[in-house]
Amino acid sequence: MNRRTALFASCLALSLMVAACGSDDEDGGGGAATKEQPSGGAAPDTDGAGSGVAVSMKDIKFIPMDVKVKAGDTVKWTNDDSIVHTVTKTSGPGAKFDSGNVDGGGTFEQKLDDAGKIDYVCTIHPQQTGTITVE
Repeated sequence: MNRRTALFASCLALSLMVAACGSDDEDGGGGAATKEQPSGGAAPDTDGAGSGVAVSMKDIKFIPMDVKVKAGDTVKWTNDDSIVHTVTKTSGPGAKFDSGNVDGGGTFEQKLDDAGKIDYVCTIHPQQTGTITVE
């Protein structure tokens, strides 16, 4: 019986830790950079000059992790998780960008004009990384 009690206590503790990780919304919101828009498909072309690509934030991953776009295209990230994520440029050509917190269901869009490879990360989950190759 002591073995079962110890196993139950361990499972309960692990469950509580996992639940705490899933509610990592420190400032309570998505900030001005997040926009509620339907997910799926290509990112909208806001100025008529190009097209775009969609990236999902799901299971603490960017899907797809590596994308290629043409200069002038827009990348649209959609948070398909129930936890908060960010999209923050760490290196590459062009202006820096940072989405701020993107709540579950929220989106962030970034137009990319300069050719080269851009690396980005979710600052809340540093193992969640992605790259964009702008041609």
